[in-house]
Amino acid sequence: MNFKYSIVAAAAVLGGAVAPGTASAYTKCTITAECLIEIRMAKNEINRNIDDFDRNTTRAIDTARSDIIDALGRQTSSLSGQQSKAVETQNRHAEDVAIAREKIAIEKSSPQLQCNVASGSKGPRSGGVDATAYAGAGGAKSGRSNVPDQLKTAWNRADPASAVPAPPDPQITRVDVGAGSCAGFAGDPSSARGMMCSQINGLKINSSPFFDADIKAETLFDGPQKPGAARTQLTVTAKDKTAERDARNAALFQLSAPLPPPGISKQAVSTDAGVAYVGELTAYQAQVSLASKPARDYDALTTSNAQTKDALQVLLRDPTTAGFVTTRLDESFKNWKSEGVSAVELLDLEVEKRVGNEDWFKFYAGATDVEKAAEIPLILAAQQRMIFQLLQEVRKANVIAGQQLALQLQQTSLPKLEALAQAANGKPAQVGAQAQ
Repeated sequence: MNFKYSIVAAAAVLGGAVAPGTASAYTKCTITAECLIEIRMAKNEINRNIDDFDRNTTRAIDTARSDIIDALGRQTSSLSGQQSKAVETQNRHAEDVAIAREKIAIEKSSPQLQCNVASGSKGPRSGGVDATAYAGAGGAKSGRSNVPDQLKTAWNRADPASAVPAPPDPQITRVDVGAGSCAGFAGDPSSARGMMCSQINGLKINSSPFFDADIKAETLFDGPQKPGAARTQLTVTAKDKTAERDARNAALFQLSAPLPPPGISKQAVSTDAGVAYVGELTAYQAQVSLASKPARDYDALTTSNAQTKDALQVLLRDPTTAGFVTTRLDESFKNWKSEGVSAVELLDLEVEKRVGNEDWFKFYAGATDVEKAAEIPLILAAQQRMIFQLLQEVRKANVIAGQQLALQLQQTSLPKLEALAQAANGKPAQVGAQAQ
């Protein structure tokens, strides 16, 4: 449009400049010197007008060309922008397709993502019907141990599953417990008990490497401890006649009324007092069983269980946690491949394989959105760690509460049993008032 207007303007200027001058020169011109001058002046005027026309035309052409180039540039820029947007959209679409394919692939392999969850469901639970499975298996514990004979005898007398009755004289039981414990666990001569045991004439001390394990709370809560090598052991072997299992059983014996009430003779059982004694003993054993149950449960929950082996294999198939789990098990319980681990240790692995595993954090940092979404419920394992620790403390408190109940029983039931035993055996009752 500008080009058209510029050409018209240039023509108008040229026409206005040439036509009047030419007419004037024509009317005035004669064959004289004056005429020649007019001719030259008209010629110069014409040349100037031509030059002006050329300049105006050139400017008009340049302006029009610039306008055309600008218009083409804007149109090209718009096309380029549209092309760029189209390429960007295509790239985003390609990325979306790639992500969708990846999601489909991950969803197809979803059972692998669920292995972390499945591992916990394949092992024994913390509690339930199998909580005291080991404690009640195989009859009397004495037959499954290598403790001294006198200590085995004391265990049998205190064990309701054993058919060995307690002697009428409670002093005999006390001697068996004292001598058997000295021979089996008083290996530390620097302790008070160790010093006294070493002074017993004729007593040979063949102590367990776990000195004083039968009287240490750590034997139950942290596992049997060797001198100078204290550590928390969440799994204690279930294998019979091993030092670790004997130490744990000895601790359980001391926490489960190790000094039973005095027994009565076979003849005395048929008497009225003998029958009454059996009735009182029945109630007493039931109450002792209740008082010792937290300790027995804690033992079962921290004892190796073959049912955990399938769950461990699930954990080991997870490439993110396999290395951590293997290292952890080799350090905590070397026989895990053959015996499995305890229910408590399995739960600990479920928590620590994430919040305590550096490889898991690296995996999560580079994981896709789908993988992160699959891990979100499992990130709550950090909270489970606190719940787990709280649960352990509650279990310990239960054990202590059970022992408090046992002490109360000794103050209430034992005097009655002692009086009845003396009456059944034909001895004068020294605590007759309490037996009424």
